[in-house]
Amino acid sequence: MYASAYIGLKTYVRYPAWILSDVISTPIWIIMLLLPILLFLPREEWSDPTTYQYFYWGMVFWSVISMAMWSVGMAIRWEQNLGTIEWLFLSNANRVVLFASRVINRIVDLTISSLYMALLMYLMFNAPITVKNLSLLVAFMLLSMAVSLGIGAVYGAAILKLKEPGALSNVLQFVILGLSGIFFPIQRLPEFLRVVALLIPYTYCVDLVRFSAMGTPTLLPLHQEIALVVVLAVVLNYAGILALKIVERNMKRTGKLGAY
Repeated sequence: MYASAYIGLKTYVRYPAWILSDVISTPIWIIMLLLPILLFLPREEWSDPTTYQYFYWGMVFWSVISMAMWSVGMAIRWEQNLGTIEWLFLSNANRVVLFASRVINRIVDLTISSLYMALLMYLMFNAPITVKNLSLLVAFMLLSMAVSLGIGAVYGAAILKLKEPGALSNVLQFVILGLSGIFFPIQRLPEFLRVVALLIPYTYCVDLVRFSAMGTPTLLPLHQEIALVVVLAVVLNYAGILALKIVERNMKRTGKLGAY
């Protein structure tokens, strides 16, 4: 885990243009996403601080969801492109830990962008971002990242098999964003979509984050929802490790491990 974190941080600081692009693109994303949302809301909600709080935590959680699509899966793809994946798979290290270096990048990036976005929200819309319970927020964000890592491991196994993550990642990312109620309560979804939303793990993760940050009521009784997310984190990570082992064994047997 230390080695994975170390290489992740070294890679992150090696590309200053990567960091600069995040700084430049953040206000653009805020304008592109928030303005259409405001246009479809009643005028009285434009001055409601809750509207901006929902949007802010949606933007923060977007990074958590993106982590599943672009962390383990893209780390595997990156190593395939570099021609080093065979050497990594000779290691007896846990496969999720092995490819978790990009998760470290995401955590660093998320910390910086969260503070930066909070400042931008205040400057652009006079909407200060407040947190009800910081310790719970940190705990639930880490728990959400554990869930996302498990989903990323399952997705990474699919990428190892399919070899083409780009288009699939973008489609899945925005479908999940829309159905999980990232920017709005899922109660506003049509009933048939609400059923789908309740089947997506991120729905409960973002619900806990908003509870700790904004004090909004949870979908399930709090202790039940926490227990559910903990179980999801354990099950999804176990499923991800198992899926990676099965696909890796098949790729080694057919000689397609390094092919892309």
